[in-house]
Amino acid sequence: MANQSGGWLGKLSSLIIPPSHHEAAAAPSVSNKRILDELVASFEDSIGRESVGSSMLFNAHFLIILHPDTYEERMNAFPVIVNEAVRAFNTVIESHRSQYEQVSPVASSWYFKFGSGREFGGEPVNVTDIHVIGALTGILAGTAQPQAPADKVNVTRRVKQTNRYEKVDVDLNAFQHIDFREPGAFVVKFNFGTPPPPASPGRAPVVGAGVTKANPSSLPRSLNEGLAQLDYYIAETSREYTYAMRDREIVIARKEPENQHFPNYLLVESAYVSNPHARIRFNESTGSFQITSFSRNETRVNEQLIPKSEPANPVWYELPDKAQILLNSMVTLNFQSNR
Repeated sequence: MANQSGGWLGKLSSLIIPPSHHEAAAAPSVSNKRILDELVASFEDSIGRESVGSSMLFNAHFLIILHPDTYEERMNAFPVIVNEAVRAFNTVIESHRSQYEQVSPVASSWYFKFGSGREFGGEPVNVTDIHVIGALTGILAGTAQPQAPADKVNVTRRVKQTNRYEKVDVDLNAFQHIDFREPGAFVVKFNFGTPPPPASPGRAPVVGAGVTKANPSSLPRSLNEGLAQLDYYIAETSREYTYAMRDREIVIARKEPENQHFPNYLLVESAYVSNPHARIRFNESTGSFQITSFSRNETRVNEQLIPKSEPANPVWYELPDKAQILLNSMVTLNFQSNR
């Protein structure tokens, strides 16, 4: 047909208006690698912006805002993206060590929060957009402490469709239309020079039959030291604590008045922790530590989800030494055996 795009009218149109003007160049789709690249670029840029004198300073808190459809499509990859981002950040830090005498972050952990929204700062968020907002610390939605007048926080924001970054005061009200889901929040304690522990492939539950018996382990060197130590960080309050596991079995629970009299309870002052949330025990027959979860919210060990058990019928999973335990994406515990 003469009026088809491939007919003579189409050819004439191509002579008058180049094909590149008929259609805008397709925007790059949002891949896992592209999210990672945006995070790394934002982090590396912050070193040049924030470092001073002999001290290397950088952004440690990041908000990643995606279109709701993109969020749903990519959400299962968020833990892997965070893990790779932390590895990349450590590599970048090592590459800059010759320029600075010391690494001097303001925060105590990396904090990543993914959210979905159709609008941010008065601009639409399209399915191909990635908004990365970084700050030294303190931009957790709902817990941010204003650092500038009019409830604003000073952040580094990637300028849309450019390779530049701008330091701006972002009105905290700009986040009110963003859906920051708790499963999209991740906290990783700083451990410069050592990559985060890899996710354990296919952790199997511990069952009675077929378990190889080990010699019972001796008690720790002192009662104060405990069988193990748990250093934990509460994201909503940005506070750190240390707990010595002196009992062969402990319960991790929300801090409530009815729990105060239990000597083997690790009480966490956080609304994101269930009551009870999990138990950790030292199994003398195998000489190993184990964990079980009772929460309907997520419990992860080295990024691997631990399925929920019933308190009356717990299913135990091996808890490796120097493991990272994540409760509901908001409380991070670093477990270390003292045996």
